[in-house]
Amino acid sequence: MQDQTITIQLPDGKILARQDGDLIRARGVPYAVAERFQPPTPTPKWSSIKDCTRPAVLCPQLPARLEAVLGPITRGREHDENCLHVTVTAPQNAENAPVLVWLHGGAFVSGGGDLDCYQPLDLAKHGIVCVNVSYRLGVFGWFKLDGISPPNLGLLDQRAALQWVQKSISSFGGNPGNVTAVGQSAGADSIICLLVSEGGQSLFHRAILMSPPLRELRERVPTDDAVSAQAQLLLTEDPRKMSVAALLDLQRKLLMTPARPQIMLFAPALNHYPLPKESDLNQLVTERVKNIPILIGWTAHDGRPFSRLMGPQRQWYDTPIIGDYLEALGTWYVTKSYFQWPSQTFHDQVLLAGGMSTTYTFSWHPPSSPLGANHCIDLATIFGEWKDWREAAMVAGDETETKEAVQRMGQTVRNLWLGFVQGRKLKADHIVMDSSFMSPEQYFEPAS
Repeated sequence: MQDQTITIQLPDGKILARQDGDLIRARGVPYAVAERFQPPTPTPKWSSIKDCTRPAVLCPQLPARLEAVLGPITRGREHDENCLHVTVTAPQNAENAPVLVWLHGGAFVSGGGDLDCYQPLDLAKHGIVCVNVSYRLGVFGWFKLDGISPPNLGLLDQRAALQWVQKSISSFGGNPGNVTAVGQSAGADSIICLLVSEGGQSLFHRAILMSPPLRELRERVPTDDAVSAQAQLLLTEDPRKMSVAALLDLQRKLLMTPARPQIMLFAPALNHYPLPKESDLNQLVTERVKNIPILIGWTAHDGRPFSRLMGPQRQWYDTPIIGDYLEALGTWYVTKSYFQWPSQTFHDQVLLAGGMSTTYTFSWHPPSSPLGANHCIDLATIFGEWKDWREAAMVAGDETETKEAVQRMGQTVRNLWLGFVQGRKLKADHIVMDSSFMSPEQYFEPAS
């Protein structure tokens, strides 16, 4: 079938979307509006038809620190502060279908929901209505400056997007009562924050958490005040009036001389609305996970891209003979302490509260890749198409063999996700996703 455009009526107005074969795709659909450093508000209704057939803008951002691993995934994309939008990918003629909401990673300073590499085409082809969320990043969304910028604006954006799903997703055939929130890295961190936040816990019904950096959630508590104090020393004019380029330069300076090394400087902050006090966090998790099935995991070498930033003895990594050993030790340390152990603790907390949780380890990687099963490698098996990942160092190797392996692994992982999103109950305590992971069906309770 030749691609064509169609008109969809949303509660706020009509949009022009694209029909690609059996899929409906609407890109850059506004879910809220916000002035700089202000909370999001609902999108005003519109009378003319909005064109949602073209790639959407990204929040202004600096080059991603993991571009050497991921490849140039943001290359050629337009940046704009007016970035509160979703991209919806839905099966044609969907009716009361399960909904998957994707929150991208990028350390809260890079990325975007509408990136080609994050398009959930295969998931949508299997009957899932998918929503990719873009939200404010870096200094635009996670910067506290007294009297000017409140903290957690990016989290309020994400909550507004989930509220839009409740209001509007039925227009695409999605069921607002059957929403799975999925996030990777910063996106997974966000979902846990939404779970314990004011007004966020009732907006989704299950969650897939990919490599959440949970150790940092508590370590970041004093960070926002430290960053604010340092920014005050650097500012020479009102940031509400500064150019986008000047604000990004401010962000770059803050990242280059961090107030607290090794901590994400721009990220959700406990003790500030809509998040709870740090002392209340564990109790809220216990209360709110009871009816939210969780699939949470890490990659076998999550810490590989960060070991030179955080690993012990990292100053000796370039030393002949022992350098490789020390870097492997650093990868092990960062993987365990920032990703695996905190995720395991969260999993145990869910089970203790009477909830349902399964952990996983993603161990597959191209045999020739020096990065191993590094942070983000699982993304290439789930989202996008090969052309969107072929320049990524994490899938380097013989292109034909690697492409086939990525696609084969992706089919298996997506089958696991599909069962989970469709509401099937996992019976496994832990799943290992490696080259032998071929039958996800074995991990589910028998279908009723």
